[in-house]
Amino acid sequence: MRKISTVLAAMLMLVTSTLALAHGGHGHVMGTVTATAADHLDVKTQDGKIVTVPLAATTRYFKGKEKASLTDVHIGGKAVVHLGAGGVAEEVRLPADKEREHAGH
Repeated sequence: MRKISTVLAAMLMLVTSTLALAHGGHGHVMGTVTATAADHLDVKTQDGKIVTVPLAATTRYFKGKEKASLTDVHIGGKAVVHLGAGGVAEEVRLPADKEREHAGH
């Protein structure tokens, strides 16, 4: 049983490191937006931590597959922030509007 646990732990670390490298090795922040400002977002993660993510003029925003902007980010909304060098947001991804999502089907 101990050997199986060790193998599973090793596989989990391998998969996790591969996913991190898929985003340039800088990681991401996922959760609920608790505050927005011109220069940062505060995101509450699943473990209850508030993470302040710096924004830049080069930060890209998407709502589903459509381009969006900082004005589309709302307190209480979900967000996935892909981080770049120095922990600055490269990309902020928001869920698509349900009405628009179902209109295409």
